[in-house]
Amino acid sequence: MPERLILSRMFNPQTSPILIEHRPKNRNTYIRISPTGEIKVRTPLKNESSIRRILKLREGWIKSKLLDLEESQTLKPVLGKEIRFRGETRSVEQLPNLLKKIEKYESSIHFEKCYHQFYKDEAVLTLPSRVAFYARKMDLHPSEIRFKRLRSRWGSCDSNGVVTLNTMMMQLSYEQMDYIIVHELAHLRHMNHSKQFHDLVKLYLPDSTKLRTQIKAIRPTL
Repeated sequence: MPERLILSRMFNPQTSPILIEHRPKNRNTYIRISPTGEIKVRTPLKNESSIRRILKLREGWIKSKLLDLEESQTLKPVLGKEIRFRGETRSVEQLPNLLKKIEKYESSIHFEKCYHQFYKDEAVLTLPSRVAFYARKMDLHPSEIRFKRLRSRWGSCDSNGVVTLNTMMMQLSYEQMDYIIVHELAHLRHMNHSKQFHDLVKLYLPDSTKLRTQIKAIRPTL
């Protein structure tokens, strides 16, 4: 677990370290928990005691987010023995194509390369048909579909209609994959996250709010 991760039971709104980003033009104060457990505060306030009072008010929410982060670290698969695949943690012995690659190496660095290649191969096999299904259903057709390993986003859609999908999506359940696909296709009509955009996503995925919350809690990492 990263050294900077503040355990939820250890968080103290008065004394725990925080990273303050002063934004005088902001109207509100925003709190974010980084993937390494750093508490980042973007605020127009200059007085740290005022910022600490806000942290006290949001203490329950902060501890909840830190606990989610701890649990995600605890459940992290053992590299070389397990893998997150299609919403489950599986033994690599259940996946012959991956196992053959891993057996050639002993280094965890090589294991990572094997995993990323496995995810890419599976994404190319699995995702195009799901994109085609929802593209027909929504009558929204991308000009091109690309598959890449992205470090922070699950997907993107540019103004030229090119949809890029993160190959790490193969870690997710089929329902979560479908949410990302519909989300990016919806950007072909709405290049924003307006109410109209979310209404369009919800039209094709009624559980979109729940799925969006699930996906936000998952990082595209091994």
